[in-house]
Amino acid sequence: MEISKQLAGFSSAEADDLRKAIGKKIHKLMASLKDKFLEGCAANGVAHGVATQLWKDTEQSQDYSFNKSHAACYALIAYRTAWLKAHHPCEYMAALISSVMNTKDRVPLYVNACAEMGIDVEPPDVNSSQRDFAVVEGKIRFGLNAVKNVGEAAAAAIVAARESGGSFASLWDFTERVDPTVVNKRALEALIKCGALDSTGAPRRGMLGVIDHALAWGGREQSDRLLGQGSIFDLGEDAAQPKVHPVIQDGEFEKAELLALEKESLGIYVSEHPLEAVKEQLKRKTDCRLSEVSARRDGEIVTVGGIVGAIKALTTRKGEPMVFLQLDDVTGSTEVVVFNSVYAQSRELLVADSILVVKGRVDHKQQGDTKLIAMEVTPFAVAHMATEVRLKVDARKAPAGIIKELAGLVRDFPGEAAVIVSLETSIGPKVLELGSGYRVHPSPAFFGEVKALLGEAAVA
Repeated sequence: MEISKQLAGFSSAEADDLRKAIGKKIHKLMASLKDKFLEGCAANGVAHGVATQLWKDTEQSQDYSFNKSHAACYALIAYRTAWLKAHHPCEYMAALISSVMNTKDRVPLYVNACAEMGIDVEPPDVNSSQRDFAVVEGKIRFGLNAVKNVGEAAAAAIVAARESGGSFASLWDFTERVDPTVVNKRALEALIKCGALDSTGAPRRGMLGVIDHALAWGGREQSDRLLGQGSIFDLGEDAAQPKVHPVIQDGEFEKAELLALEKESLGIYVSEHPLEAVKEQLKRKTDCRLSEVSARRDGEIVTVGGIVGAIKALTTRKGEPMVFLQLDDVTGSTEVVVFNSVYAQSRELLVADSILVVKGRVDHKQQGDTKLIAMEVTPFAVAHMATEVRLKVDARKAPAGIIKELAGLVRDFPGEAAVIVSLETSIGPKVLELGSGYRVHPSPAFFGEVKALLGEAAVA
């Protein structure tokens, strides 16, 4: 900018246009400034060769240059955040997740990143959660403000009531002490569904069954306190008697229902993801995580996998059926569009809670709203992995160090299956089991390498 002003006579506004052309890689704007730059240099007595070389250098820098003041700031922020992540990982990730609570695609990504870092993320709890995500006893506790239908005011009211009166002992205690006009029925339902009142000891199903009674009781108690009144039954000896409430029925929802309620109220699975047990198998059948779809090129073909959430069936103007479905994996979610040609072949697969593998084309046509246009939809079949692998080795004929080589090979295919080797030795047969640090994924590639190392007869 200074070169263009001092040598070519650019005004500050024109110099900023040059900065914009370089920083934003706007080639057309850059070209429009060339003649003015060269003419300005000539008018200021700058040799033509020098002016031409300066412009050539400026044009070349357009492909890689970045505003120095921005670069310095970003470098400093990158250093500071890297230091915080390295030395205070729980606090850093809690702050990071809190910063993106209003961005539905980023929270699952960062929660999954916590799992990969060995950091536990716990569901909300009215007896320990803060308004935002916070570190509690070495774990990240979900913020109350992140629960659907529980806003900033409700979260603040819950925390204030807990800090002034101690932990909530029951649903009734909660509604007595937290203003029901702030934590209304929708908010309380969401808190119960996501497990935020589990620490009171009552089942979610039972609490949802008495929620109207609890809110009505809490409202009356708070109104009486505000008016300085009490029930006539609260006077004298009766004041010490326990308060009688409808019984919260025993019995809880099935695990799948609990996870669905958690997803409904939090937008993500926290306590456990339905794909947790099969995520490694699913990963081997795909080439793109759902959190990565928005970063792929428009029109790029990817293969993803996940569990079906919401489904919306429509009819096109031509009268043909089509489906929009939400696909979730452990890292995030994306919307998949299934047109009639693919729908006809996969209609029976497109049901809620089914696990699918989808080959599709990335579509960025609507800015900020990436979709995946399905080209092929197949069911995901859970493979029952072997718990052990048995191999045979004739130690009488095998070269020295063969077991060490086998151990190294096993390390290249990490998994969960134990490796058991039947050895034929000069003093008779022996059975050797490799240690717990040598578990293997029994894939076709692994067995191919074993046969190359030990021979065809090695695979039992």
